[in-house]
Amino acid sequence: MAVTGKTDVVDELRALGHFGGLTFELLVKLTREELRRFPALTSDPVSTHEDYVSDFFAARGKALTAAALLEAEDDDALGRMFRRWVRNWLIDLHTSTAIGALRDRLEKRLARDSHFERAPAEHHWGLAEGPSDAGCNDVAALTTVARRVHVTFYPESPGGKRRAQLGKPGELEALLSELFLAAQGSLHISTLVAVLAHRFPHVLDPSTVSTDEDVDAEAVPAPELSPLGEMVQQEEHQLLDSLARGAFDRLSVEERELVLVLDDSKAAAQTLGLGRSATAIRIRALKSKLIEIAGDEVTAPEVLRRVVALCAAERRPQEPSIMDASKLVPSLHDGGQNP
Repeated sequence: MAVTGKTDVVDELRALGHFGGLTFELLVKLTREELRRFPALTSDPVSTHEDYVSDFFAARGKALTAAALLEAEDDDALGRMFRRWVRNWLIDLHTSTAIGALRDRLEKRLARDSHFERAPAEHHWGLAEGPSDAGCNDVAALTTVARRVHVTFYPESPGGKRRAQLGKPGELEALLSELFLAAQGSLHISTLVAVLAHRFPHVLDPSTVSTDEDVDAEAVPAPELSPLGEMVQQEEHQLLDSLARGAFDRLSVEERELVLVLDDSKAAAQTLGLGRSATAIRIRALKSKLIEIAGDEVTAPEVLRRVVALCAAERRPQEPSIMDASKLVPSLHDGGQNP
C-alpha cells in the first residue's frame, strides 16, 4: 500500500528503533490535548502534563513502540495510535483515581456520623445499633436497594471550583443505612464503594470523557429475571456492547477478516495473501491491537467475543467463521505475543 502522508516522525522511529525527539514531541502534544478531557486530573496543581507523559511512557512506552513499528504507515496513523493509547490510559487512571477519592469521602462520611461505626472485621462498617457481623455483600442486590433511595446529585461546577457532591444533608446517610439494613450486618468499604459506583456512575465521570469513537449501544434483551436482575444485566450489556462496537469500528476491513481466522495460521495467510513469517507478524500486531482496545481483563473476554460476532455478522453468509472467540482470551496475559 502506497504511503501518501508525511512520515518524518515514523521515519525517525524506524531509524532509531525507539522514541526520538520528534516522536516524544508528538506524544507530549497529544497527551496535553487529551488531558483537557479530564478536569479531575488537571485540577491537581502538583502534576503537570509532562508528569503524565512520563508516567504513561513508563507504563506503556515499550508496548506502544513495538505496536507503532508494526502498524504505523505514516505520521497521521502514528498520531491516531498515540492518541488512542494515551486516551485509554488516562481513562483507566481517571477511573482508579475517582474510585479512591470516592472511598476516602465515603469513609469520612461514615466516621463523622454517630449512626455508623467500624465493625470488628477489618475495613467493615455497620450501623451503631445494628449487627456487627459481616452481612450479605451482593453488589447487584444492594445496588437495587440503593436505587430506591433518593439522593440529590450536584455535578462539579464549571472550571472544577466545586467538586461533585452526593446528597443533601442526611440523604447519603439514609442510603447507607438502608444498605446495612438490607445486608443484615456490616459491609466492607469496597462493597459500599462498588454499590455507590453503580448507583452514581457519573461520580466516577468516565462517561463524560467524549471520544470520537463513542457509539451508542442498544440493550440486549435479558432472560427471565427479576426487575433487579433485568436492570443490572441491561447496564452490563450496554457497557459491553458499547466497548465491543467501539473496538470493532477501529478495525479495518482486512483486520475484521483476519479476526475470524486468527487461530488458523494457514487460513490467515490465505486471507492476507502473505507468507508464513509476514502473516505471523500481522497476527501479533492484530492481537496487540485487540488487547489495547478491548478494555481491562474483567471485560475483555466478553468484549472480544462480541467483536468476533460482529466480524462474523459482517462476513458473507457463505463464508462461515472458523474462529473460536475463546482463543483470544489467553493472549490478554501474554501481550499478544503468541501468534
